Order: sequence, then structure tokens, then C-alpha cells
Amino acid sequence: MNEEYSIRTKKTFHLNCKIYGEINGFPTVIMDAGYGDYSKAWESIYPAISKLTQVILYDRAGLGKSERSSNPRTSLFMVEELRELLKSKNVLPPYILVGHSFGGVNMRLFNNLYPEEVAGLVLIDSTPEEYPERFLPTMSEGFKEAYKKQFTREGNFLEFMGSLKHLQKSNRVSDTPTIVLSAGKKDHYSKESQALWNKMQKEILKFTTNGEFVVAENSAHYIQNDEPQLVINILVRHIKSLSNINYSNNRIMINEKNLIDVLFESWSKTTSSKWCPENPAKGQCGVTALVVQDFLGGEIVKTLMPKGWHFYNKVDGIRYDYTSSQFDKGVHYSDIPSNRAEAFQDTNLEQYLTLKQNVLSYQINR
Repeated sequence: MNEEYSIRTKKTFHLNCKIYGEINGFPTVIMDAGYGDYSKAWESIYPAISKLTQVILYDRAGLGKSERSSNPRTSLFMVEELRELLKSKNVLPPYILVGHSFGGVNMRLFNNLYPEEVAGLVLIDSTPEEYPERFLPTMSEGFKEAYKKQFTREGNFLEFMGSLKHLQKSNRVSDTPTIVLSAGKKDHYSKESQALWNKMQKEILKFTTNGEFVVAENSAHYIQNDEPQLVINILVRHIKSLSNINYSNNRIMINEKNLIDVLFESWSKTTSSKWCPENPAKGQCGVTALVVQDFLGGEIVKTLMPKGWHFYNKVDGIRYDYTSSQFDKGVHYSDIPSNRAEAFQDTNLEQYLTLKQNVLSYQINR
């Protein structure tokens, strides 16, 4: 199956998506290109991979054939846009995530936030999260200037730095099978710079219990173009190695009737700065809607209140508003469809990760 789609998200912009191949008992492969790049970056390898399993190529918002998004251009929102795209086409997990350069930042963040949806990771000369602090200072002034000037096509340098910070804050050791492929012949790199680059690439594997490091000795940054057969061989081997793993639904289910008690114990000032003992639900709606969807599924919806949007959930047509107690008066619900990207604009990554971990810990220790 070779199909091309233009998907309209709930934020009313189009994301261009291409689907190749068929599902043949292997996880679906999702490929994400580097900064400012789009689906054409995978032309040298996707035909071979699509003979084995389904492959999804897409253009991030504002690139290729995709329209611009009003969401911030950071990895957190790019991941949520990708997940919404996959959901809209009924492309079900688990996925093998393949990221090149900045796309590797996105794919690692995807895995950090939703490891239950990921079968494997392949990172192709991926940007290390400590690149600006550890690597960039070792390069010439001309290289530094040119590097920072490139951030004009999707987001600026500050948003790029924000993406790296999102990755750092979300890093956890997981058991996701991960292959890191490092370019061994980088342009404009001294021997020392090349050695440091390879070292930082290998260090990415400290966040997995099941990792492999490969140096593409004859490749510059675009390994998939310089040594396409190497990348194909690695991907094919990785895909086949994951075929016999049982990927049941890994979502930890919590009874919706008990969830309110869990949330009241889990909310704090670390999940919303507006929290107080007298009104623990205050300011918790966005972060709570995200975490509730993680455990119960369903949709995120919203209603406009005097001080802004109020987020909550709908599951199988039933409304679940666990933070309505923050309001003195009742909520006249509109149930306007929303999404995770919008809810994240009501909170931040640290608050989300904290609440999710609090809920998990409370549930496990009950």
C-alpha cells in the first residue's frame, strides 16, 4: 500500500503523511527527519523497509507539504502532533521510531513520554541533548555562527534549546531496544571533534538497558544517503529482532472511580503553582486531563471559563472532570474537542511528568 494523505488536525492545519507497505506482523516504522528537513530525507531507504513492514513518512508542520502550526515549535508539541496524526489514520502502536539529527530528539522524547507505545528506537546521527554546552564550544567561531543561523525554517534557536531541555528533563532509563548510528566522517570536524561526537552519540545508550552502538565510518551527517545499505541492514535486523515480542496493551489501567482519590493525593505545588490545601484541584485541569487520558484513554475536551480554558476528559461518551471542584460555581459544559498539544499549553513537561509519576507511585503502593 502506497498512499499519501493530507491530515487536518484539530488545530486546523494540514500534516502531510505518506504510508508505504503493509502490516506483516512487524511493528510499524515511523521516520522523522532532521531540522528543517522533511520526508524526502528517507527516499534512499524507505522502499526497502516498506517491503518488510508498514512505513510512515511525514512532514512536520511548516515543512514539505505540511501547513504551519500555531503550536510552539518544540519537540514536546511536535511529538503530540505526530501522535495525533497517527491516531487519525488508525496507525496503532507499537512503533519502531527512526530519527535523523533533530528528528532523533523528537523520537527519544516520544519514547520517554510514551514507552508503552514504542517497540524500538533507531537514532541516526541524532542531536545529543548536551550539544550546545559540550560540543558546540569546541568548534570554530565560524561553525558556531553558521550553526545558530540555520534556525529559521521551523522554530528558532531558543525553541531548539527548549527541545533539548525537554529531552533532558524527560530522560529515564528504559528497556526500549535502541540502536545509535554515528557518522564517522563528519564534515569540518577535526580528529578530536570526531572523537567527541562519537563519544556523545554512544552516551545516548545510557538511557536504555538494551542498546547497540554503530559507527558509519564512511558517512557524513546524512548516513542514510552516504551508506544507505548500512542503514537498511540495521533497520531490517532491528525489525526482525522485535517480531516475536508480545506487545499487549501496556497502559496501566486505573479504575476511574478510584482515580479522584489518587489525584487528590498526587496533586501538589509541583504539579501546579496554583495548588493550595484548601483547593487542591486549582490550576490542575490541563495536566490532569493529560494524565487521565494516559490511563483511561478517550478524548480531551474543553470549556471556556471566565479565566480561560478548562480541560477535562471524555471516555466512551462519558464526561470525566476531576478538577471541577476548583470552581465555586458549576461548569456549564461545552465539550469542545481539544487535544494534548492544547492541554500542554496549560501546563509544562515537568508538571506532567511529576503528576504521572505521582499517580503511578500512589497506585502501586496502595
